Amino acid sequence: MMIGIMSDSHDNFPGVIRALEIFHERNVEMILHAGDVIAPGMRYAFEHSEADLRLVYGNNDGDRVGLKRDFARVGGKFLDDFGEIEVDGLKIALLHGTYEPVVQGLVEGGRYDVVIRGHNHHFAVQRGETLLINPGEVWGHFTGRKTVALLDTETLDAEIVSMGTCPSIEDLTGLRPS
Repeated sequence: MMIGIMSDSHDNFPGVIRALEIFHERNVEMILHAGDVIAPGMRYAFEHSEADLRLVYGNNDGDRVGLKRDFARVGGKFLDDFGEIEVDGLKIALLHGTYEPVVQGLVEGGRYDVVIRGHNHHFAVQRGETLLINPGEVWGHFTGRKTVALLDTETLDAEIVSMGTCPSIEDLTGLRPS
């Protein structure tokens, strides 16, 4: 099965639409969102997606009641702050990744085959006993790059897919993000 992975969409409706186009082109059957959707209205981007959608909350997701309610209308399932997904014999941990020691503990603990995280907006694939995937950011303005990831559950091949560039916060303000 092909899984599409995204994080940190931060209300970037066109970015989510582009991600979903890529996922459709690649025959994605499940989408995992690692937090920071932001607004309940973002569910409209997922109206026509037929993929199984699972999400966790990020540190910027304030209206959790609205997010859970509205995404349920399009079949999305919020798994609260941490999600455990079993698919094709794989145990996958899904979290936003706000606390690095928790992320590292999940990777080093050996309980999961795959750990998916977001939060820092930097895409990464780290191979080891546990595969760590950070799809980067759909929003784009933190790093200047908009990315998502794909995971093939049969081969454990993980791929970062670029959706283009945009001005970063530093470009727009001359200030470095902290």
